[in-house]
Amino acid sequence: MKNITVILPVHRLDGIYKEMLDNSIKSVEQFHNDVNLSIVCPPSLKTELVNLSEVLEIEVISNNGKTDFCSQVNLGIEKCKTEWFSILEIDDEYKPIWLKSIDQYKKVFNDVDVFLPIVRDINSEGKFVSFTNESTWAYGFTEKQGILDNEVLLDFQNYQISGGLYRTQVIKDNGLLKDNIKLTFGYEFLLRLTHNGVKVMTMPKIGYQHLNFREDSLF
Repeated sequence: MKNITVILPVHRLDGIYKEMLDNSIKSVEQFHNDVNLSIVCPPSLKTELVNLSEVLEIEVISNNGKTDFCSQVNLGIEKCKTEWFSILEIDDEYKPIWLKSIDQYKKVFNDVDVFLPIVRDINSEGKFVSFTNESTWAYGFTEKQGILDNEVLLDFQNYQISGGLYRTQVIKDNGLLKDNIKLTFGYEFLLRLTHNGVKVMTMPKIGYQHLNFREDSLF
């Protein structure tokens, strides 16, 4: 039985967005035996998104007019029925090692409720820009290497929430993304989770690729 849902918010499909979406979908298809896909989108796009893949189980959710990233992700979380979920941005993609790494760490660290991969940031030309989420491994800021805690976040704010794996009920219990925060909602989200004692671990594997510095990207 599949116990992971990938939540993919889509707010437009014109121009390059369709191409980016196709790449994102392909990156999920490599895990089609293990994950479901929930696409949250405006009602006008729903019919275009139902049959995107021949191998994935896709649920298309109408966003009721709220097209901002946080509101669409929150709707996906509220409707999520699996034990775990992940967030995928339209211009990002999972790397092949993502699910294997997730499974390995879940088995060993069964008290962890959030797993964050190291993210490879690229620019619009596909060139490497930087790594994100690597601090707890690269510099050993925490007492237990790999664990992201509240004190680390007070000093280091550069963490990416997309591509992570989240225990659904724990996130529902601790509150969803703040849709009134436009740029630093991911940081606030992690800060709130760690403050409430939710255990967050970063995996020393590059499991996710993020397109940085896109013209209308929040990041």
